[in-house]
Amino acid sequence: MSENNTPAVEETSAAPAEEIKEEVKIEPIPEGTLLTRAQRNVWEEKANSILEKIRPYIQHDGGDVELLGIDEEGIAYVTFLGACAGCMMAGEDFSTGIRLLLLDEFPELKEVVLVG
Repeated sequence: MSENNTPAVEETSAAPAEEIKEEVKIEPIPEGTLLTRAQRNVWEEKANSILEKIRPYIQHDGGDVELLGIDEEGIAYVTFLGACAGCMMAGEDFSTGIRLLLLDEFPELKEVVLVG
């Protein structure tokens, strides 16, 4: 407390958020290592850009695909929306399309899992 009974405030020099932001490279995860939130954000951006390539074909049939996220171990989770949700062909479309596309263009991913 200062002399006038108000809490003392320490001045800190905070760097702008841009300076604090670490540069994140996408590279294979060493065994036993987990991705940080910053790394996962970059990985999710890349996975979403890959899904954008196939999304128009899925939307043409009234469905969609959504990346739910990538966990600390590098596993991507996706789900189908719209007409694709509950479709009998969804599992096959996932296995032979979306999963293979993501793993082919993003080999750093450990796995791609369909949720729902």
